[in-house]
Amino acid sequence: MRNHIEMPLRAELQEKTLYSYKMSPKEWDDLKQSDLKKSLTLPCCNERAVAKTSSLGTQFFAHYRNSEDCISKPESKEHLRLKAIVSSAAESAGWTVTTEYIGHSENGDKWIADVYCTKGKTKIALEIQLSSQTSKELNARHRSYVESGVRDAWFMKDSVYVNSGHSSIKSFPRFQVKHFMDDKATPQMSNYPLTVAQFVDTLLNGGLVWKEDTDEHVLYYMKSKCWKCKTDLNIPIGLGDTACSNFDNFIKTVPNCSNFYESLLAQVGNSDLERFGLTTIGAHPIKGNAPNFPYCVKCTSCQAPQTNAYTLRNYHQWSTNVGRDYHHIVLSNYSHNGRYELTALSKVK
Repeated sequence: MRNHIEMPLRAELQEKTLYSYKMSPKEWDDLKQSDLKKSLTLPCCNERAVAKTSSLGTQFFAHYRNSEDCISKPESKEHLRLKAIVSSAAESAGWTVTTEYIGHSENGDKWIADVYCTKGKTKIALEIQLSSQTSKELNARHRSYVESGVRDAWFMKDSVYVNSGHSSIKSFPRFQVKHFMDDKATPQMSNYPLTVAQFVDTLLNGGLVWKEDTDEHVLYYMKSKCWKCKTDLNIPIGLGDTACSNFDNFIKTVPNCSNFYESLLAQVGNSDLERFGLTTIGAHPIKGNAPNFPYCVKCTSCQAPQTNAYTLRNYHQWSTNVGRDYHHIVLSNYSHNGRYELTALSKVK
């Protein structure tokens, strides 16, 4: 679990709570010039705070001096910007919002939500995740929310989303964001025709519906070993329709491997690949993968990327020995495989 909060959007001033994203530029400048600024404190540690503005134009609070005792640590200006946008949109959608909210699960794990939203008895944590984390770390954070009776949804940079797990689990929604690094651009959702602010409103007001996949496929895999740590691996090598086995598709070339794994990631997802005991997939533009074809499998133990050149070479050797008697898994209406789609009403908006 994350053991710190990021650059806060929230501070205390004479027993009143201030939210930086709610203040107009004039109010913000007035606060900076006022003698009251000396009374600003951070709720995380009660230390003195200072009002600042990032290079992307986001207003936020920070420590007046470095504090060794505080759990707060710096975050990127892009993270801060998205957190402010999500917070403002959630409040506009009719929810009560607290940023950098600290909570505890039943077993004592502490969690800190970027944007904590409540309405009646419903509690939702909205997380911005722009830095890389393993699926194990993300699952641990998600589990703490579940144990606390809090639903969670994640806004991820494209590459982080790809490397940490596809959003194929209904109870663990993850979404991709783009255009958040340029202050002249409006942050957008990667897979929905909406801005981040519009999507938050849609998400919190029931504008998404879960679409379950029902197709039956056969996923073929081979036995291999990690080039780095020598762990035994089950590597996906092909996908087919059980009704049309003559048209099954297997990896063929180094670029084709990337296309196959990118498609498999979208269709099946890392969460289910991991559940089936197979290697997961990520985007790794490294030597051994074709230029502009970065998708490959990762070791289940050390997480080292297995280049497509390495995988293809092993596949040719392995298939020569076993013929067409491949290991396989039948993917038939398996639980949680699908995606969130906009409702008809949301599309009209």
